[in-house]
Amino acid sequence: MDRRALLAGATGASLAGASAAWGQTGAPKDQTAEARHIVEEIVASWNAGDAERMYRLATDDIEWVNIMGMYWRGKAQVQAAHHAILTTRYKGVGETLEEIESIRPIGPDAVLAVVRTRIDAFTAPDGALIPSIQNRLTLVFRVTPDGLRLAHGANVEVNARAARSNPGLENPSQR
Repeated sequence: MDRRALLAGATGASLAGASAAWGQTGAPKDQTAEARHIVEEIVASWNAGDAERMYRLATDDIEWVNIMGMYWRGKAQVQAAHHAILTTRYKGVGETLEEIESIRPIGPDAVLAVVRTRIDAFTAPDGALIPSIQNRLTLVFRVTPDGLRLAHGANVEVNARAARSNPGLENPSQR
């Protein structure tokens, strides 16, 4: 057999085996399941008001940009900030996981997830009643010997009015 045919056959077999190991979202099945588990744990921890639990599966150097653009660095600071908001303005305010929109590798040692949640209505620090809001998070996980660990998070409020005219979507049902 000529070397090109042998190489093509081996490459095809490798790609077929690799594609079978990948989940529908694009990340390897075990990484997809791990990322989903961490996302579900974040939501459950929010609902329990437990910031320490929320970041048990995070790196020590995690960074977080919150919905208001505040930037927190390191597990201690991220946990402390979430503890502060979960025991004051968001105390008892529920969060619902609406959809994990994407999970995919972004290199050999990182996985990216885009997640949509809904936060129940709450009272802002200035006393204003804030209706339920939809939230979109971008989460970056680092591949470690112990599995995926959350290394970065950022969340933004989804502006429903603007979303109705999203120029990036051709199909209105995606809005």
